[in-house]
Amino acid sequence: MLALRKALSERIKEGDLIIVDEIKLQSPKTREMVGLLKALGLEGKSLVVVSDLDRNLKLAARNIPDVILTTGEQVSAFEVLYPEKLLVTKSAFEKIEDRLLKA
Repeated sequence: MLALRKALSERIKEGDLIIVDEIKLQSPKTREMVGLLKALGLEGKSLVVVSDLDRNLKLAARNIPDVILTTGEQVSAFEVLYPEKLLVTKSAFEKIEDRLLKA
């Protein structure tokens, strides 16, 4: 947990963390996910952390080679350090905080 805490701290300091209220896709289309990422200025390797993986999000993200999709309960320090930018929902960030507080 210490590694995750340190990795997140560094990414926040660098300004590489974007927090949004939620991520909802209308359909499981890759182009919809790509459009969302571009609208948020995320190009290249990205980590998307949500509280719960819904079907549309999983299907839309799986064909994007530079995107890792995970949950706040499963995210690891390696996943946080790997991408250029992190996109995290508020509820997922709260789950990460809970994990770190319990450790």
